[in-house]
Amino acid sequence: MQIEITNRPAAPPGPCAMQQHPYYADALRLMGAQVLALTARDGARRIAQAQVVQRRIGPLALNWLPRGPVWSGDATQAQRCLFLDLLPQQPGCGGLWIAAADAPSQQADCAAAGFRALMTGQYVAELPLGADDGTRLARQAVKWRNRLKHACKSPLICRHRAFDPRRDGWLLTREAEQRRKHHYSALPAAFTLAYAQAHPGAARLFLAQLQGQTVAALLILRHPPTASYHIGWSGADGRRQSAHNLLLWEASVWLRQQGCQRLDLGTVDTETAPGLARFKIGSGARVRPLGPTMMRFPGRARRLRAA
Repeated sequence: MQIEITNRPAAPPGPCAMQQHPYYADALRLMGAQVLALTARDGARRIAQAQVVQRRIGPLALNWLPRGPVWSGDATQAQRCLFLDLLPQQPGCGGLWIAAADAPSQQADCAAAGFRALMTGQYVAELPLGADDGTRLARQAVKWRNRLKHACKSPLICRHRAFDPRRDGWLLTREAEQRRKHHYSALPAAFTLAYAQAHPGAARLFLAQLQGQTVAALLILRHPPTASYHIGWSGADGRRQSAHNLLLWEASVWLRQQGCQRLDLGTVDTETAPGLARFKIGSGARVRPLGPTMMRFPGRARRLRAA
């Protein structure tokens, strides 16, 4: 197995979370972060790619592997274990490793490479976009679909365009206010601005307007062949008109027309945010578990091999 290290990775070998897409890395680099892509090849065939965010905390080198690696469809278990084992041995990749597996099935591969679980995995909602509109409407919960019908009959007008940092900064301000009010964490506004700058048009803004006033907004980040729900905001008028249901539907229709395979709606937490969880699930999204967050200390794999 050959491993290549680059600052300019190619598209991953399959659909992936935003955190493993080159668009994400480009945004982080504009913010001053160090991001490496490590690609495994067997001859001319690409087996895997891992996008790693690096930073130093005092004397400690930290390597963060979020929602990866991304595997080719025919990668064997032996190849997966070997790749994970070899990652910390690459030049410039020493130190502490923390990985958040994209699926519970990856836990065994990480454990074989010396990683140990720290935190149990979360659940995410993923809205598949491959089916026709009628099929996707049928997958929605009855109450969700009724709210969508209510919004379609309302005087709401929906528009969408590329996110413009100079014109649309108000949305980032509203999102920051929401964050303080509801006590949740999210990527900083600087990331949104960097994403839009790194790939113009990849950040897409959907707006619901009532009598010329914006009453709700939805910001989608594209990372072909998938996309992610990034920011949502709705005022009182927007909530009364079920504007967010209409915006998410319009966004899904447009993304499907662009060839997008899936819209990632983020984590599902039925305990601390039950209303948001019902909204995501009701849209027809599929809920699936992620793997645990795992850690590997420097030199651990060498000790395991020696044993």
